[in-house]
Amino acid sequence: MKRARRWLRLMLICGTLVVLYFAVPATTRIPTGDAVARGVVTIASLVLLGALVARQLRLQIDEGMDRRVDGLVVSVVGVVVAFSMGFFLLNQRDASQVDGLHTRVDALYFTMSTLTTVGYGDVHASGQSARVLVVIQMVFNVIFVTSAATLMSARIRAVAQQRAGRRRPLASGSDASAWE
Repeated sequence: MKRARRWLRLMLICGTLVVLYFAVPATTRIPTGDAVARGVVTIASLVLLGALVARQLRLQIDEGMDRRVDGLVVSVVGVVVAFSMGFFLLNQRDASQVDGLHTRVDALYFTMSTLTTVGYGDVHASGQSARVLVVIQMVFNVIFVTSAATLMSARIRAVAQQRAGRRRPLASGSDASAWE
């Protein structure tokens, strides 16, 4: 029951992040003269996001197998939602920044195709601001998301090996001699 509750909590947190992404009103009513303020807020947001993901990575490394990967999963979902919102707002301010991006689903799709390095080309950065944001996302992905994915993969592999070891019957001396 404990495991089911944990998975339910993880799904609720990730689901809430995605619902908030679609529900929070996104307005670009910031005067164009406030480009410096927008830049400072963007950089501060990225630094905060990076610090939160780095904290989760550090906890995973320091505590090892005793730590659950829930925080990493939530961090990766948070990164995807944050970049999706960034692309959506950027394109709302200037529709020429990202070709093919019209809705939040398009922004989420573009973020995920960039994250997974698929890049279909139907939605692509065409303006300089969008290209800078894509480069920032790529660097972010290489540093943080790849590290998180590596740690989660190692954790899954270790848990699978532990479970396989528990299921494997122990060979005793008499059992081994029966096969000879």
